[in-house]
Amino acid sequence: MDVSDNEDKRGTVEPHDAVSKISITAQNGSIISAPVIQNSTVTGNINIAHNYFTGPESEVTDTSTLITEYKKSVLSDYVYITEYTSHASEHVLLNDRYTDPLIIQKHRGKKERENEMCSRGERFFSTRETNQRNQNIRLDQLFSPVNGSKIVTRKAVILQGDSGSGKSITAQKIILDWASGELYAGLFDVVFHLRCKELNGLSGEVSLLDLLDCSLAPKEIAQILKDIPQRILFIIDGFDELMLSGNKELLPPKPDIKSHSQAIVCSLLKGRMMRESFLLVTTRSTSVDKLEIVLKKPQCFVEIMGFSEKGVSEYFRKFFEDEEFSSQVYEQVKIHEMLYTACFVPVICWIVCTIFKRKGKDGVATSELTTTTSIFVDFVLTLLKHHSSLNPHDELNLLKNLGQLAESGTPKRQVLFSRNNLPKAISDLPNIPFLCKFHQQERIYIKEMFGFLHLSFQEFFTALFYMLTDKAEVKIKVRELLELAGNGRHNKQLLPVIRFLFGLSNKKVSRLIPGEHTKSTSTVIRTELEIWISKVIEKNIMDTYYMSDFILHCLYELHDRNILKNVMKLWERSGINIHWSLKGVDSHVVMYCLQYSSRIITMEVKSNAKDLKMLHPVLCRCTNLWLDFDSISDADVNLLTSALGRRKNVGYLTMEDGALSDESVQKILKTLSGQTSVGNIQLVMRNISNTSVDLTMDFLVKEMTERKFSVCIASQAENMDKSLCSEFTIARKNDSFKFTVGHSNGHQGEISGEPGLCFYQGFSKISFGLCPFSAIPMTDLLKTSQNLRSFSDMKNTEFDVNVDALLSFLSHVPGLTEVDIQAEYLTDIWTSKILSYLQVNPKISHVKFHLSNLMISDEERVCSTFSVSRKPFEEFKMHDSEEKNPSLILAMDRWAYDIASGSSGELVHPHRLDKPALVKLILSFPPLKGSSASWEVLFKRLYQLIQLTEQCPELDEHMDSLLLFLHSVPGLKEVKVWLNNLIESWAAGLFTLFLSCSSLLHLQLNTSMSIVSDVESLGIMRDDGVRAQSTGEISDDSDEDCMSPPLSDCSDEINQSDSYELDGVERVVCSDLRMWRRLSGQCRMSLKCTSSSPRTKSLFSEIELILSENSEKTSSDWKNFLKAYIQCKGISIISPTFEESVDALLLSLHSVSALNEVRLTTDRLTENLAVKIFSMCHTAPSLHNICLQVEYSNTHSELSVCSSLNITRNTDSTLTVDIQLASDSMIETSPSFISFISPCSEISKLDGQELFETLDILKGLEDGCEEHEELVGDLMSTLLSVSGLQKVRLKISSLTENWMKKCLFLTEVCPSLQEIRFDCIESGGLLLEEVERILQSSQMDTDCRIIITGMKRSKAMNGCTAVMMDTSRSSSACDQKVKVSFFKDSLTRRFTIDKIETEDTNDDDPEDEDIIFYY
Repeated sequence: MDVSDNEDKRGTVEPHDAVSKISITAQNGSIISAPVIQNSTVTGNINIAHNYFTGPESEVTDTSTLITEYKKSVLSDYVYITEYTSHASEHVLLNDRYTDPLIIQKHRGKKERENEMCSRGERFFSTRETNQRNQNIRLDQLFSPVNGSKIVTRKAVILQGDSGSGKSITAQKIILDWASGELYAGLFDVVFHLRCKELNGLSGEVSLLDLLDCSLAPKEIAQILKDIPQRILFIIDGFDELMLSGNKELLPPKPDIKSHSQAIVCSLLKGRMMRESFLLVTTRSTSVDKLEIVLKKPQCFVEIMGFSEKGVSEYFRKFFEDEEFSSQVYEQVKIHEMLYTACFVPVICWIVCTIFKRKGKDGVATSELTTTTSIFVDFVLTLLKHHSSLNPHDELNLLKNLGQLAESGTPKRQVLFSRNNLPKAISDLPNIPFLCKFHQQERIYIKEMFGFLHLSFQEFFTALFYMLTDKAEVKIKVRELLELAGNGRHNKQLLPVIRFLFGLSNKKVSRLIPGEHTKSTSTVIRTELEIWISKVIEKNIMDTYYMSDFILHCLYELHDRNILKNVMKLWERSGINIHWSLKGVDSHVVMYCLQYSSRIITMEVKSNAKDLKMLHPVLCRCTNLWLDFDSISDADVNLLTSALGRRKNVGYLTMEDGALSDESVQKILKTLSGQTSVGNIQLVMRNISNTSVDLTMDFLVKEMTERKFSVCIASQAENMDKSLCSEFTIARKNDSFKFTVGHSNGHQGEISGEPGLCFYQGFSKISFGLCPFSAIPMTDLLKTSQNLRSFSDMKNTEFDVNVDALLSFLSHVPGLTEVDIQAEYLTDIWTSKILSYLQVNPKISHVKFHLSNLMISDEERVCSTFSVSRKPFEEFKMHDSEEKNPSLILAMDRWAYDIASGSSGELVHPHRLDKPALVKLILSFPPLKGSSASWEVLFKRLYQLIQLTEQCPELDEHMDSLLLFLHSVPGLKEVKVWLNNLIESWAAGLFTLFLSCSSLLHLQLNTSMSIVSDVESLGIMRDDGVRAQSTGEISDDSDEDCMSPPLSDCSDEINQSDSYELDGVERVVCSDLRMWRRLSGQCRMSLKCTSSSPRTKSLFSEIELILSENSEKTSSDWKNFLKAYIQCKGISIISPTFEESVDALLLSLHSVSALNEVRLTTDRLTENLAVKIFSMCHTAPSLHNICLQVEYSNTHSELSVCSSLNITRNTDSTLTVDIQLASDSMIETSPSFISFISPCSEISKLDGQELFETLDILKGLEDGCEEHEELVGDLMSTLLSVSGLQKVRLKISSLTENWMKKCLFLTEVCPSLQEIRFDCIESGGLLLEEVERILQSSQMDTDCRIIITGMKRSKAMNGCTAVMMDTSRSSSACDQKVKVSFFKDSLTRRFTIDKIETEDTNDDDPEDEDIIFYY
């Protein structure tokens, strides 16, 4: 029979007269007593497992009873903690101190650690919170199932933490909460606690039963270990302090076997002993590697990171019994960014709280704060005393080596170090205090990295390094540090080190630092620091105004009154200018440092009202004050006015909150009136009444009309009905006075208490400016504005009356120069009244009128963004026409359809053609006295229009109605329209509007096309200097504050374009169209189609038309032109409708009156297209210029016969034809450019088909080959077909004899030819002597001039002069572009050189400015 506690071992008992078997199995946690077997025969293998607990037989106590007794003893032993400074019998309740630490379950990376270590204050805590979001775990989750598994598989948990992070107190908290039944009640029946530091002191051999020293006897502990091993948790605290033997020894497998204490612990860790139990092991990060090796699996890693920001606050609250005292201390510590950051370490928190508690509540408010450096020193000494086993000599060496490590990294901003960076004395230590260790993965390797607890500790140890340096070296080292710090801007990372150095030089602090020569060393350092800071102030090395907080802290850390007096005397001589905030400097620091200064030039203070009393003596001594308080009450006013005094410069006096009475405001204003100058003043009152407004106005009239200032009285009353407004501001800038009445948000669509009644917020801001100042009935305005705050329905007659009252008030303000009105909801009637008022008052130079919702009725709105703006003329930013009378700019955006959406948030119109055609509208027009448009008509027409889609038959009618209204706007200068799709009726109508409205300077139309993949635009503008916008760009010449935001609503779905199969797509113009008028009166129109879809891509991607100055007096059939343009979409040169479509487009241009120039751009220029251009030139005699060119991206395409064809009609009845050939990047085309001039009447005789076929073949041949030479002859023959040919220009790669002979043949048979020009791109052609020889041998009898341009050469060949032209006739340097002209002497009839000129390689002849060459 098998009697065992192993579930896999089974025994059987078989009765003699039976065949059945009896199996007795001991399950985990149960016990089998040997059964008494009678009258039976036992057969089979018999295995009896003996109990491994030996000892004398005794009565066994129930296990649960033992556990209950053990819990009672734990509650007694663990309920208190002994603090470092506790005297005998002094204890503190653990729960009165313990604060939950931040525990994370992840390995932090290098970047994350660096970011945390280098941040300070609130930013440090927020960075940690962001980095650890969703990674925090609680104590009750340490043994939670892995990855959601229902089975607990974590047998061992490593709780890693740095020195002083709270590992031990957390372990004590766990066992106390277990004993109290608050933690792990369903998981562990027993929790045992082993402190490794205590185990090191044990000598001799002991068993686990001996180590688990508690209220239970060893045999009782043995019973628990035997009965429930799988329900036991062992907490092994401080593994890093365990002195492990380097010798290998057998680990005891059972709890009762004796061995060394270290061997017992290792056996537990490895699982050799009590394998089924659970382990929680705390350790410093520097010992995690060793622990991971010996610890049984599976194991889990968590890190205790000290306190979060919330934890720091909670610790302060628990430490002090008085909550007010706690809050007072916490806020004072929070001001000190460096100290507050260090409070994430629980030991630092304890030190700070202990110091403040010793001062007492009154002491905190009146006495000086212990220096930050002294707290860091206390921290270091505390850890060395209580958490280190080193002797004093080794401790000193440790501090020196840590300082050396810190000093090596600080200048380089290095915060993480590899083991190789560590001094050998530290690297050899089994455990390194003050450093944390982690592993960083680099590619496939794991690298060991070290760092200080935080950058602040590294900076402290850097300063400590200088303090522990020998006296002979320290002077040099400190000087180097101070020189390296420079002016504090380029090496800011050294400033905290210098500040700590000041603190360590403090006589009281330096006495605490271990070492024999610390006193003498600190004297040397103190002297150097005094010299340096005196130099900083005297020579203003550090811009003392912005470095004042640093200087004040350094002097405070040093705490040497003699040095302080000397420095402040010196600083006072150069002028004390202090810029600080109580978030960065404590008022105690300021008061300590400034107590010896009699005069302070400037103080810029952001302070709490409670510090006003302390700061009062200092503020009284200031000449210039800049004060910002969080809140001021009536009780603080006397102190404030006393501090302000008289004849000072008050830059600003502001407060964020408050509840001042009228009397207090009067006192403050009266005090301000006695100052030399006053800047921005903001006072917060209980509520704003007529009395407070009168006080402010009286202050303005009597005291401030000649000075620049700004006074704002604000109210934060909960019930705004008791206040006239939430803000009333008066300000003077230059010679202008500005008044503002503001109302806080409220009633915005809020349902009132009465059923069915809805209030809308009306005016939120009314502001106006005037120049010069004059008396204003401000009470009337306040009463009117109060009535304009809200309204209950759109037909509110009382509100209407008040709108009239507001406009009447503004009309009677003398010298009105500025109006700024903001409202949430207004009707079309009220909006029209305001707009009409602005339109007829051109003297108002600066206008802002912003309305969030323009309503037609209670349920319907025209738009959700409406704004009107005007700003004074700005040279170089605005068109010259705006100089005398800048325009009002009206913008309406985000139509009602865009606001309406389904419950899912999707737009009501998912299909683009189902959406209203109109998206946005901007108008620009000058204010003209006595003329106004009927804006209500516009709003109603817009409301009707935005409800129509492109499919609605009445769309065109309403569009015409809108355009008709625009034509009636007096002086209309600019129109910008955004449409969902541009259809021909819209485009034609806008063309007509532009040409018929003589005042219109600029028209722009943007479309968001469903068919194309980008936003397209129509832009029409007049006058040179008005910039054309790129596709989709929104011009914004208006004030940036008042214009509506860039359009984004209409482009959200553009990329879905190709998925639509749209009906009626043939009506969509799909273009970017622009027009403007030159100073000469010409109008230019550019039409683009940038679609990449084969269905909508146009044969001509751009058409540019230039109309003569009389275009507005003529009529054009724009619809016919646009229809023809649309027919060119979706076709190519191989389409069956190609010929018909192109002919229709070119023919439609004849219907465009006053057409002067045409420029067509295509992606492929073929012979057919080129020939049609020649034909159009012949059939349109009024056309001055026509150009056909290839898109820039296809300039070198082999599919095009040429890249551009340009025909210009000259004033002498001749035509200039310019052909730029497309060239393969591999072969240089020669000729690459051809130009010729012939009579207009003869161009029709040119065989264009033959010309371009010849050129198409030529561009693929290499210059000089036999076929190329033959085709050059064919080219010349084609040119000869034009009677009266006058000039020929060829751009060739190099001048060959064939080129010369062919062109000379042309001169011989064409007597009308006046000039032939060769432009040679490359060198290597004919030399000068060879050119002259060929010319002299020609039979040419005309006076034709031969011009050759090329590069001069400098190398002699074959005995000839090695230049293209004779150097004796030109002093030009070699390798320059030169031009030589030959003519035939009338007497000798021989060719001679007329002149040799050096040409600019970047510029062509002035006469050829219209030709672009590509070299």
